[in-house]
Amino acid sequence: MQKRQLDSQACFVCGKANLQGLQLDFYEEENRVQTIFQPRTEHQGWPGFVHAGIIMSILDETIGRAAFLIDAWVMTGRLEVRFRSPAPIDQSLTFVGTVVGDRGKAVELEGFAQLPDGSVVAEGRGLYMRVPDELREALEQQIAAGY
Repeated sequence: MQKRQLDSQACFVCGKANLQGLQLDFYEEENRVQTIFQPRTEHQGWPGFVHAGIIMSILDETIGRAAFLIDAWVMTGRLEVRFRSPAPIDQSLTFVGTVVGDRGKAVELEGFAQLPDGSVVAEGRGLYMRVPDELREALEQQIAAGY
């Protein structure tokens, strides 16, 4: 059973109120976070292919959201991405994020992006830093207020 995750309205990747953003929905299912992205022409780098920066942004968001699975609110500390193949504009991409380990103040997370045929176009792994409790509380309040 899928559970939809919360979002920040102004976020470039998930914000529904950000008209220039991607407006993606993220779901928790079986100890992972997932989203599906349908690229459009404005998301391309080389003609016909998704820009690596767009893939990296969605991968970072997806991987970071995996921390919600262990009730952690995090920000990117370090992210390493390996691109395996170009992603065509005319195919959807599924992004998946999972928790690798919990170090207390930091959480190890990883994820990947794949085409409908299952081929992986990018994979990432990173160390995400827990936000201080007072920042988490402020962020929760802003999100609850619709920011």
